[in-house]
Amino acid sequence: MKFSPVLVEAVRPHWRTLSSAVFCVLFVTGSGLAVPLFFGRTVDALIKSGELDTLGRAGGWMVALFLLRALFQYGQIYANSAFAHAATAGLRARIFDRVLRWPVHRANQWHSGEISSRSFQDTQLIHTHLLVGLVDLIGTLATVLGTVVMLFILQWRLAAAMFVLVPATALVAKVFGGQIQAASVRSQRSLAMLATHLRDAVGGARVVRAFVQERRERDRFDHENRRLLAEQRKMSRHIAVEISVVSLATALGLILFFWIGGQLVKSNLMTAGGLISFVAYVAMAIEPGANLARIYGNVRQANGALARIEEIVNVPVAADPPGARDLPAAPAEIVFDRVGLSYEPNVWALRDVSFRIRPGEHVALVGPSGAGKSSILSLLLRFYDPSEGTVRIAGADVTTVRTGSLRRQIAYVPQETVLFAGTVRENIAYGRPDASFEDVRAAARAANADDFIATMPNGYDTSLAEAGLNLSGGQRQRIAIARALLLAPKIILLDEATSSLDTASEALVQEAVDRLTEGRTAILIAHRLSTVRGADRILVMHEGNVIEEGTYAELLRRQDAFWRLAQAQLIVGATPNPTEASA
Repeated sequence: MKFSPVLVEAVRPHWRTLSSAVFCVLFVTGSGLAVPLFFGRTVDALIKSGELDTLGRAGGWMVALFLLRALFQYGQIYANSAFAHAATAGLRARIFDRVLRWPVHRANQWHSGEISSRSFQDTQLIHTHLLVGLVDLIGTLATVLGTVVMLFILQWRLAAAMFVLVPATALVAKVFGGQIQAASVRSQRSLAMLATHLRDAVGGARVVRAFVQERRERDRFDHENRRLLAEQRKMSRHIAVEISVVSLATALGLILFFWIGGQLVKSNLMTAGGLISFVAYVAMAIEPGANLARIYGNVRQANGALARIEEIVNVPVAADPPGARDLPAAPAEIVFDRVGLSYEPNVWALRDVSFRIRPGEHVALVGPSGAGKSSILSLLLRFYDPSEGTVRIAGADVTTVRTGSLRRQIAYVPQETVLFAGTVRENIAYGRPDASFEDVRAAARAANADDFIATMPNGYDTSLAEAGLNLSGGQRQRIAIARALLLAPKIILLDEATSSLDTASEALVQEAVDRLTEGRTAILIAHRLSTVRGADRILVMHEGNVIEEGTYAELLRRQDAFWRLAQAQLIVGATPNPTEASA
């Protein structure tokens, strides 16, 4: 078992429970080791005295010993199970906490199916083969070592022969252990791919069916499933051969010891009781010897899973800089000062972007896909930090303030609404879990969501299907707006809030957006230019730069970049209409 800080941290809080399990297993092992010696001496005493009362007294002592042993065996099993479950739960919690604190760009590099596989299948492997097996390993080692000591006490010549088999057995375990670990890693990788395929097929169920790709998805799943099965069979074959070879070697050794022991008894170098005790100890060591081979194979499997978990846990997390302070309570003025953002070396999403948004001003960002609009929002939310330049809110550089205090002042409504498993009420109160029902309902009314929520089977206590698929797009968006309204933030960030809605839904959502942004600083990303007529100012972006800004009417009148975008969308006034342009 390799040293792993991740495993140590999982075990450390539960060391008392582990210690209790170890104490119990050592008592169980010690009491078991006493039995063959006691039995052999009883046989010698019986042969010497010929009195059957010797057996009765010995039987009484054995019953008392086994009763006490059973009590400690219960303690061993219970404490070991409690320790392993608690440590595994802690390990899962650490993975989840770590993933939550990943920088966004790191999270985007991992597929959720892969994270899910490592969080559950891999931790279960560690639970079964390392944590549960840890106490078993200690008990097994104690049994083997205790047996060796007793064998040397009884007859050192016979015990010395045992070391002929031990190196060969260890070599077999090492060879097969490496093969088992490699097969285990491949198996876990295939299992992660299966989880990914399943999640994609379920999450994209409508697309799969709409494009009649059920057979293709089934074939992809079957291919990965067969590969996983092949790896699991290969691993099972390695384990079976290893255990069988080790068991055969120990059984042959038992026969050899019995023959040699008979010669020693014949030569008066050993008593009959001593030989019985010796053979009993060798027989007792057979199962622990086979267990050591099995445990070693299991540990190699678990090491592969542990390496995959460490890969997640060792990803650096997002952290506030030393000396970070809360965002000032001043009015929410936003300033971008010569800001650049590069996701990859020499590939710029933003370059030399400068603008100022006054407190309470509503500014729209428009431009083609890839122009850098979403990057502006990502910098404000500190999903990324600028590669150059400065972003300031309320006079403070956002990279110097506590991220939590920054994000609590901002409500973000993404283009693709994200709803969580739970009730409607829980989703609206996601940012304020302690909000009263009256506050939740007031936010829903302001977002034009109360009417349709009231028609749902259990109203605000209705559970949502996965990702809210039992709601229409407009309904999901209005719940998201209600969630933002409940926060009462200083700044609103809206990413295409009405882009995929029908006319009726768009009108309801737009009315909710107007209530949400009233009196607050707001930045709205829009592709449909007709939705930004009411903006105080419009910034036109192209290839990571702000190339034009002004009001809707001013930009149409200039007949430049914005005017060309309007023409492409057949906007009235883009061809141009003097009345509209002079408005």
